[in-house]
Amino acid sequence: MQKHLKLISFLLAGMLAMSMGGCSLSGKNDSESSTSEGDTNEEKNDESDDSKDEKKKTKEDIRPQDDFYDYVNFDTLAALDIPYGEISVSGFDSKEFEDSVNDIVKEIGKSGKKYPAGSNEQLICDYYNQVLDYKDDGSVEKEIMGNCDRILAAKDISELFDIWGDLEKNYGAESVFRFSVGRDYRDGSEYCLSLYPMDRFFDVALKDIKELSSKCKSANNIARDMHRVMGDDFETANEKGRQMAYLGIDIANATNTDELSQVELLMNTEKTSFDELDSILSNLNGSVTDIFIGSDVKSATDGVYIYDKGQLEAINELITDENLEKWRTYVFASYLYSFGGYIRESNDILRDYNPESKEAEDKTAAAEVRRLLEDRLGEIFAERYYTPELDRAMNKMFGQIIDSYDELIKGADWLSSETRNALLKKLHNIILITAPEPHKTDAADAKLIGRNKYETYKNCAMKFNSESTDKLKRKVDRNEADMSATTINAQYLPCNSINVTVAIMQKPMFDPKASDAENLGRLGAAMAHEIGHAFDSNCINFNPDGKYDPNWINEADKKVLDERADKLAEYYSKFTVMEVYHVKGEKTNGENYADLGAVECITNIIDGETELKTMFENYAKSWCTLMVDTYGIDALMTDEHSPAKVRVNAVLASNSKFNEVYDLKEGDGMYFPPEERVSRW
Repeated sequence: MQKHLKLISFLLAGMLAMSMGGCSLSGKNDSESSTSEGDTNEEKNDESDDSKDEKKKTKEDIRPQDDFYDYVNFDTLAALDIPYGEISVSGFDSKEFEDSVNDIVKEIGKSGKKYPAGSNEQLICDYYNQVLDYKDDGSVEKEIMGNCDRILAAKDISELFDIWGDLEKNYGAESVFRFSVGRDYRDGSEYCLSLYPMDRFFDVALKDIKELSSKCKSANNIARDMHRVMGDDFETANEKGRQMAYLGIDIANATNTDELSQVELLMNTEKTSFDELDSILSNLNGSVTDIFIGSDVKSATDGVYIYDKGQLEAINELITDENLEKWRTYVFASYLYSFGGYIRESNDILRDYNPESKEAEDKTAAAEVRRLLEDRLGEIFAERYYTPELDRAMNKMFGQIIDSYDELIKGADWLSSETRNALLKKLHNIILITAPEPHKTDAADAKLIGRNKYETYKNCAMKFNSESTDKLKRKVDRNEADMSATTINAQYLPCNSINVTVAIMQKPMFDPKASDAENLGRLGAAMAHEIGHAFDSNCINFNPDGKYDPNWINEADKKVLDERADKLAEYYSKFTVMEVYHVKGEKTNGENYADLGAVECITNIIDGETELKTMFENYAKSWCTLMVDTYGIDALMTDEHSPAKVRVNAVLASNSKFNEVYDLKEGDGMYFPPEERVSRW
């Protein structure tokens, strides 16, 4: 199974949000024009470059009533520089946080202490030093190259796929069958097995290959070079890679690349029996779950959620002895490409594909520890940073937000009293998950540390697979955190809980000593956003117990909710980025609802002009992000969130207290007539 469980994350908090160069409301020209209404196009064209430079916008040119996002973030954005190779940079410097987490790893690794067997510290310490000291004595090369020989010697397609299954179960390799264990979002009390579609062919997205088949060239080159490691000449190896690339093209063309939200995907997918799954993959000699997961899984659950049956059917059609050579190249090349870093010194090609890091050795080692032992490290991080003071402050703010939503829902007289009572029940059934509950130390876990970092990786991969299957045999604990404490994030789970990590509770997003206005504007807005998802246009279909039940709200009120959602989509679709590209109001509806409700919630808690301005400014700062334009434009088509600038300006433009505090009037860039404004409650 995949080494990382697939989770639904409805909000990637402010420091990881997206933004683009410019954002405006289509049609609002008065405040956006740099010339007066009497200027002609000819006069504009006569302006010299020097004149244009002199008129370059400064912070003093920006009014909060016209563009609040730029008004608050101008200086920060002007100073930001997107690092080479990155697509975005945030106004929040996360380097300090990353360093603090790495420092924990290095502190433990360099301590020289003998920690209790199986403890988090023992595993982190031993693996850290294994990474630093790693040098293959020949045994790892022998095993990896032995597996390559097994793959290349497979006599038929059945033997090849049996070998592939063994590599996934016992070596931590990955296959085209992306099985994952996680919460059953249709029934929040259960875990489920899911089969996610293959989305990449080596390093290229299938979506890109579907649009342009030549994108498979890089996969061709990787396969070619892996065959050269085995001694093939360039032409022979290149032809094998070229033939293999047709697999990627065929799979890409059969893949559903329509942009559905994850919640829509969940709601539209029914569970499939194991018998039906095996009938779809009829060309396999045996059950796919037996081959790639293990026979225990069928006794642990009653089926699997398949999220792209069309792709699965296409893969099945390709599993034939006629395609043996193509599959053999793919299985071999993907395996050696993934594991070649463990034996980089054995071959110049593998060394080129796995260059030495330019980072300090201890930093590189800390990063590898984080990748493999993230949950263990998260428990240590939470123990150090989730203080009693922080716990009290978080629960106080959570209570404030729940109380505010209670008041807003009770006041939503456009809904029937029956529906309001039902929504209140759901509201008060939401639980807050913060620090992960430490697991019980098991001395047997000390054996996860093998003779070297390669063996340790294998051992951890097998343990992960075993623990995943075991989850299927038990009920979900609603208080169990889905994310590591070191992940900067917050999420709403349809089982009706929100998970706020310890990492996002740190400065600058939250400070127990800061004012309510500051904290509510930052992390408070994020938490209110997550709670708002309980009532958005998607998750409104889940009842107070976290079970998918579209009929738990009466038809009359569902119609009213749909009408308001349509108006919200229309409102957001008026906003553009770079004056050209419109926000996809319908696609982003769920996230926009959560944003809108969040700000209504937090402004319902705070009164007083000074406090409100502080809160609004902190809210805008939390979304301060710069993104490469091309990626930002692509995100408009793929991201369920509106651009960061829109998440500030569109929300505040419709907020009554913002309009009052900043005295918005007709002609202001952010002004909307009252009848055009939108609200959640």
